Amino acid sequence: MSAPAVAPAPPTAAEEAPPRRRVGLVIVWIAVAVVVVFGALLVWAAASASDVGEHRRSPVDPGPRGAMALAEVLRAQGVEVTVTSSFGATQAALGEGADATLVLDDDWWLLTEETAAEVLALGRHIVVVQPSDDVLAGLAPGVKYAGFGGGSLDADCELGPAQRAGRISGSGDGYTAPASATTCYVDGVGNAALVRVERGVREVTVLGTGDVLTNERIVEEGNAALALGLLGEHPRVVWYQPDVDDYALDESGLAARQADWYVPLIVLLLLVGVAAALWRGRRMGPVVVEDLPVEVRSSETMEGRARLYERGGARDHALGTLRAATIARLARALGLGPRATADEVIAASAAVTERDPASVDFLLRGAGAASDSAFVGLSDNLLRLERDVAQAVRPD
Repeated sequence: MSAPAVAPAPPTAAEEAPPRRRVGLVIVWIAVAVVVVFGALLVWAAASASDVGEHRRSPVDPGPRGAMALAEVLRAQGVEVTVTSSFGATQAALGEGADATLVLDDDWWLLTEETAAEVLALGRHIVVVQPSDDVLAGLAPGVKYAGFGGGSLDADCELGPAQRAGRISGSGDGYTAPASATTCYVDGVGNAALVRVERGVREVTVLGTGDVLTNERIVEEGNAALALGLLGEHPRVVWYQPDVDDYALDESGLAARQADWYVPLIVLLLLVGVAAALWRGRRMGPVVVEDLPVEVRSSETMEGRARLYERGGARDHALGTLRAATIARLARALGLGPRATADEVIAASAAVTERDPASVDFLLRGAGAASDSAFVGLSDNLLRLERDVAQAVRPD
């Protein structure tokens, strides 16, 4: 007794697809993959070349615009260098602050005049690098930004670090200062690149030529001597570069106005959106491959047109179609030929069926269908007329 034959599995849509179509699909997917990879490479290249999100003069940046070389030399000389990016971390690192130099380099201009005044209370020896106008007002009142400055400048002042450094070179900002302040590196128009003011027991040094701190320019002329002299005067250096976390220090900022429920609400809305997308998202099935041309039965076409007429409420249009077809069939049955007019068909139909010509004319051209039931009644009357004509002209 032999085993029953197993019917072969029906071919899948992909197996039914002609070879040329499958090759086309493969080419399309390869093209999509190439575009995606190329776009990812472009994004990576743009991101690697961009310095967005990076601080200038960062003591942990070994690049030309960083200040890692200065930080490492300070450590080699026994100075403890601590890098901070928030007010709280800076406060914790400074402690009482009497033996530390606080370097404030707000290159993103995040601090306001009020928050700068809070920074003043943290330390006694503060070096501010190219500050904004708000930070200047909070830390060194009376010192004003006077425009771009820099170049090759002589110290020409009694400040110790500047006298030891002598000539420096770099670009940055120039300032005007009150008579009580110490000004160094004054350019041809009277603007100083270095200003030191006394704030009670505190001293604030404003450095406009931030280039002297960078890895790229620290080796020029007396730049290294000035940087080491300003930052190495005390055993410790706290290098504070404010980051986005310090937005919260500004009570007028968006972060301060944000309610506690804001973040949970956003997370909840995102989860609801994802759930709705998974629930109601359209799921596409496999592509159905069908050989062309497709043969459609006439009854399907007729039913489709009938549903379209019904959905659009086009009873008059449907009635006109039925009447035209009825007149054509009557003309053939009466032997009048395809070019017979409606008047000839009406007259002949009335004659063979012994009906009133006016009633036949009304049925074929005059009556309207005000409702679906009236339309069905007219359709039945048309069929009845055709049947009567066929019986009348049928040979015995």
